[in-house]
Amino acid sequence: MKPMPAEIKSRYDAALVREAVPLSAHFQHRKWLRYYLDFCLKYRYEILKEENLLYFLEKLEDKNQTEQQQKQASHAVSIFYEIENIDQDRIGALKNKKENISTKKTALDATHVDWSRVYRDLDSEIKLRHYSPKTLEAYKGWVRQLQQYRESRLES
Repeated sequence: MKPMPAEIKSRYDAALVREAVPLSAHFQHRKWLRYYLDFCLKYRYEILKEENLLYFLEKLEDKNQTEQQQKQASHAVSIFYEIENIDQDRIGALKNKKENISTKKTALDATHVDWSRVYRDLDSEIKLRHYSPKTLEAYKGWVRQLQQYRESRLES
C-alpha cells in the first residue's frame, strides 16, 4: 500500500480533528482511507463517487472484516468525501465568480500565463495514482513542450 499524498493527508488529519475522532483512531482512519484509494485505483472506480463506498464495503465483507471494522472504514471514507466536497464547492464558487468578471484576454495576458498550478496539479495527481517519479518527469516534459508551443503560437 502506497502512502497517502501529503496534501490529502494534511487536509484529512485536520478533518479528523474537526470531526472529534479520538487521536488513537487517527491511524486506523488513515489506513482505511489508503485502502479505499488503492481499491478505487485497482478496480478503476472514481474516488469521489460516494456509491463506490458500497463496493468497497462489500469487498471488506468478502475479506471477512468485522462489522466494527466496516463501520470504521465507512466513517473514514465519509470524512474524506466531506473534505473533497468542500473543496469542490470552493472551486465551483470561484468559477462562478470568474464567470461574472469580464473574460476578455489580450495576447499579452495569454503570454504571461502562470503554469505553476498545472505543475502542482500534475504532481498531486501522479502521487495520488502512485505513478513512478520517472512518469512524473516525463509528463512534466510534455507540459513544458505544450507551454513552449503555446507561447510561440501567441508571439507570432
